[in-house]
Amino acid sequence: MKRRNILQLKSGIFLLLFALASCVDVLDQVPSDKIDIDRLLNKPASITEFRNNCYDQLNTTFAGQNSGQLLDAYTDDAFRAGTATSDWHNALLTPVNSLFAGLIWNADWTGIRKCNLALIYLPQSKVDKSQITDADLKKWMDEVKLIRAWYHFMLIKNFGPLPFIDQPFEPDYIGWSTLKRPTYDEIATRIAKECDEVIASGSLPLRWQTSGDYDKLNLAVAYALKADVLLYNASLLNNPTNDQTKWQRAATAAQECLTAIAPSYSLLAMADYDKLYSEAVTVANNEVILRSLTNDAAVMNSNNGVDLKALGSATQSANCGSVPTQELVDCFELTNGALPVASYSTPDHSAVTFNGTYNENPGTNPYTGRDKRLQSSIVFNKATYGKYKGQLATAPDLVIYTYLGKTGTGFNLNTVSQLDADVRLSCTGYYGKKFRSASYWGSTAGGTTSHKIYFRLAEVYLNLAEAQCELNNLDGAITALDMIRVRAGQPVISLVPGFAKTKDFLMQRIRNERRVELCFEDHRFYDQRRWKILSSTNGPISGMKVTSSTGTDTGVFSYQRTPISTNRNAISDKYLVLPIPQEEARRLQGLGQPAAWQ
Repeated sequence: MKRRNILQLKSGIFLLLFALASCVDVLDQVPSDKIDIDRLLNKPASITEFRNNCYDQLNTTFAGQNSGQLLDAYTDDAFRAGTATSDWHNALLTPVNSLFAGLIWNADWTGIRKCNLALIYLPQSKVDKSQITDADLKKWMDEVKLIRAWYHFMLIKNFGPLPFIDQPFEPDYIGWSTLKRPTYDEIATRIAKECDEVIASGSLPLRWQTSGDYDKLNLAVAYALKADVLLYNASLLNNPTNDQTKWQRAATAAQECLTAIAPSYSLLAMADYDKLYSEAVTVANNEVILRSLTNDAAVMNSNNGVDLKALGSATQSANCGSVPTQELVDCFELTNGALPVASYSTPDHSAVTFNGTYNENPGTNPYTGRDKRLQSSIVFNKATYGKYKGQLATAPDLVIYTYLGKTGTGFNLNTVSQLDADVRLSCTGYYGKKFRSASYWGSTAGGTTSHKIYFRLAEVYLNLAEAQCELNNLDGAITALDMIRVRAGQPVISLVPGFAKTKDFLMQRIRNERRVELCFEDHRFYDQRRWKILSSTNGPISGMKVTSSTGTDTGVFSYQRTPISTNRNAISDKYLVLPIPQEEARRLQGLGQPAAWQ
């Protein structure tokens, strides 16, 4: 392989050819004859690196592949002032101006290339069995197969069906133009098959067994990934005829996952709910199946990060990051199970019709008497932090105020200008709370770690509820949904006001439950697409301007719903999938762009 040829090739899928793991770089620096390969295969560190480097594209930050933004900023769950999100919502995404699509494309193809190389060289290991055993190699091979399946899933989630690549093509490969798009069902079935093979092998544990494996894939990931892949395969975007056999496969996979991992995983009690987002990656959390090795505490809990920031830095460049919308807050139920808002009365969501006795009158607190997850997920006016968010058990609760005029955390009247100093404050009246400890707000009680969650048990229950509902097995859907509701302290779904045992009613509440439970965990972006609801949900967003009668913490608070953005045009069918970067589409003529981008 000639170095000058490598340097001449551009980014994109050609990273499949040349983006090698660090151990493979050795082969690129010396003649790649058998002696040099043997030398590599005799080194324990080199063999281990083949496995470890396959994880590189998984261990990303919260905003690692999205132009420095959270995916929620591209949905109706959050607002983010900035060029990337403005371009997105102004419908400026194109194959030429692919925004963050190119980052995702490159990262996942790079990961696939590394996995395919590892699957070639791991079995050729010549390392003494006392250092790397056959059992080690078998386990590592299964890990790599599972990672490769995951990378393929990330690609088809974003770009539609793409071929499964199971070999590291050589530099002289000339068949790129002959690669064809499979159907979504074909590629989903192949990914599920890879998961099944790892499950059947039985070499991976359900949980990591030693302190050095806490960031590695386990058998529970294989079950959870299969459940996700088949859920997406059955969803309207990829199943326009509503083929019930696809929903049955999705339901079966979710139930198999729950059954198989039950001995090792369980939902946390609500009293420990915040631990999902504040524990070190080395802690074996009962609900978390896998989270990223990357610790984003610097982003979440200091003034040096780039996103999920509430106060901003001494300069305006960091600003307040991605802040929750009023529309997301409205999804958190009252304690009796009713949704606080019956309907939006105006197109800009500045006026609403309330449910029951809920109101936002002066002197009230619209955030009391609500689903406990609101307190754990979102910072609102008079929100508190307790010990699980980094506050010492003996310290008083830390209270955050977001009313207009409050120094450091108050409401921002300016929603657009990046040059205005107050853009460091939230223009929605809310800040994200998941993954952020009390130390972020100036508390000296100590911070916590912040690790992106990839898979956790609650999602699997919600997958099952959705699939069973689509199959008209309403009792099965209710049982799975109630597992999440009861853990949160909410009434079972049959006791909520207005309950109707119908598919339409249950599906609406399942989707709402998913939005609440998994907010800021990278799910809403994809859920809006696979359900094909962009045109009805990704429209106007609003916030809550709170004012104090005295301008102090002890005044009487008044509440005014305030339009934030009505110019959100990324709602056409084009935005259901991302375009392949234009240069890649030219090389891969057999694949071409997704249909909506042709």
